[in-house]
Amino acid sequence: MDDELLSVADMTRILKMSKATVQRWCRQRKLPAVKIGKAYRIRRGDLDEWYEQKLGERVRR
Repeated sequence: MDDELLSVADMTRILKMSKATVQRWCRQRKLPAVKIGKAYRIRRGDLDEWYEQKLGERVRR
């Protein structure tokens, strides 16, 4: 299911972050999301990869 497209609402539940933060990170390209129409979407596999990368950065610090 790596090709599943997640909405901002999905990302807020998964990341346990506010909608405003997720939208801002999408706008600022901190998340690998794309804008389709007026809404941001991210492939589940891309979100998982991004998350694993961020975890790796925290461990190296």
